[in-house]
Order: sequence, then structure tokens, then C-alpha cells
Amino acid sequence: MTDEPQLMANVLAADIGGTHYRIGLFDDAGRRLLLSEGRTKPSGGREWMLNEIRERAQELIAKSDQPVTTCGISFGGPVDFSNQRVSSMHVSGWRGFELANWVEHNLGLKCRVDNDANAGALGEYRYGAGRGAESIVYMTISTGIGGGVICRGGVHRGKDSIAGELGHIPVSDAGGLCSCGSRGCLETISSGTAIGLRGRSFARRKPEAMSRTIELSSGDPEQITAEAVFRAAGEGEKGALFIVREAARALARALLIVIRVLDPEVIILGGGVALSGNILLDPVHEYLDEFSSPMLEYSTKVVQAELGKYSPLYGGAALAMELD
Repeated sequence: MTDEPQLMANVLAADIGGTHYRIGLFDDAGRRLLLSEGRTKPSGGREWMLNEIRERAQELIAKSDQPVTTCGISFGGPVDFSNQRVSSMHVSGWRGFELANWVEHNLGLKCRVDNDANAGALGEYRYGAGRGAESIVYMTISTGIGGGVICRGGVHRGKDSIAGELGHIPVSDAGGLCSCGSRGCLETISSGTAIGLRGRSFARRKPEAMSRTIELSSGDPEQITAEAVFRAAGEGEKGALFIVREAARALARALLIVIRVLDPEVIILGGGVALSGNILLDPVHEYLDEFSSPMLEYSTKVVQAELGKYSPLYGGAALAMELD
């Protein structure tokens, strides 16, 4: 009879997002051993999510052959890091909630919480495309746009824990109204929400230029999403390519600002939109070359996240290990 291999987990990590949530067990080398994930239920609110975390975490911990004592959480919204409280989320019931304290009382684990962009930055820095670098910037481009900055090995959060709000860099005087109340923010042009919105608008005005995108959206222009726009662009559709290139152009302007202000070794692009691949990255590099000045040459690399959609979860593991 052969003994089963021991599952030597050290820490628990969780990634709580508006669309999905993920919980994992990691060893002390940052290797993911077990994973439990599902879709977020917005109508369930905070209590539904907390119950999911409790049940799934307990199931994973029970499978470990050594005690799990720490937990790190990536949270999909602003976090007051100093006080370990959730600042806000688009789902009601989270504002001011002491999530780390809840974990300690309900799971018996020491816990540290940070926003998903900072966690994503930490995950890529420790285990992904930022390994070996001293300074990185991680930009997550999905429904919205956020960022995390690591300088000299540590996350730069700023005095009020709002450093890295890269989605609110102004890139256009003609841009639409942003959720922050300003106009022309990067998020109004290059986020998944904005790309889907532009796709629907373009399809209403010029359906012949968006025929493939419309086809990929069950024939209904009002159902167009960023995913459909990227798929059609990948097949060469002119209207979709125009929208993607406009998003890439705005993104390149924002990245050049980041490069000139911070001069990081590497900028890592993560999130669903960034993970669309070269259909976005190629024009981003093209526009970076166009906008750059020979008087201010830079060596910063702009790359795709190695850990894909799991960057924030790995960052949660890194947060937990800081508590050991």
C-alpha cells in the first residue's frame, strides 16, 4: 500500500472580486497546492461572500497535513491598509468592514488584506513577470483599471492608500465622464467597460463595419462586450480594430507617464483585457515608440502578466507570508 503524498500547505490566500472569487492553499515557496473558485453572486451581498469564504477555506485547510496559520486577501475595491478595513466596493455592505478581523475570528488565522491591484503587483513581483526586478508597476485592465507600484521591494501605497490609481490618469480632453467624476480618464477609453460601450455605439452608427462583432454577440449590437470586440479585431474586422487601437493609444500615453514619473524596470499588464494578448500589446508598443522622445530614452519593459488571472491570488499568498 502506497502512502499518499503529504500536502504541506503553509498559507491560505483569497481573491475576492466583483465577478469571481478564488481561494487557494500555498506552500512556503509560493507554489499553489489547492484551489477553490466560483462566480461572485452580487445579489448575495457581503454575507453570502463571507459564508463562501468560510466554507471553502475550511474545506481546503482540512486537507493540509500541517497547520495553516496565516491568510492574505486580495480585495476587489479600495482598502484602508493601515486599519485593515474595506473602504468601499460596488456591492453594498462592505464599506468600513474589518475583513482581516473577521478572518481572525471566524477562521482562527492571522490575516492581512490589500486591494487587488496591489496584491496583483506583489504576486507578479514575487512569483511572476517581476521576479528579480527591484521596481515594477502592475496595471490591471478589466472592468475598470487599477495599478500597484513596487519600489525597492515594497508596495508603495501612499499616505492615504490611494497610490496606483492608474485608471484615472487623464489621457483625453474629449473623453467621457468617468466614475470618479472627471472626464477623459484612461478608464473611459481602455477599460473593458469602455471598449464594450464603444463597440455598441460604433455598431449602432456603422453596423457594416462591426458585422463580425455583432455576429459574435448573438446578432444583437446591444449585447456587444469587450471580449467580442477583441475576437473580431483578431479576425481583422476594421471597426473592432479601430476601437482596440484607440484603447491601445490611450494606454500607451498613460504608460509613458508612468515611465517618466517612476522609471520602473518593468510594467506588467494583467486583467481580462490585457490578457487578450498581442492584439492589444502590439499597438501599445507601436504607440509607445511613436510617443517616446529620443531625449528621454527608457529601458522599461512592458509585458503581459505571467500569472494571468491568478496574479492577485498569488499576491494574497505573499501577504500571508509576511505575517509569519
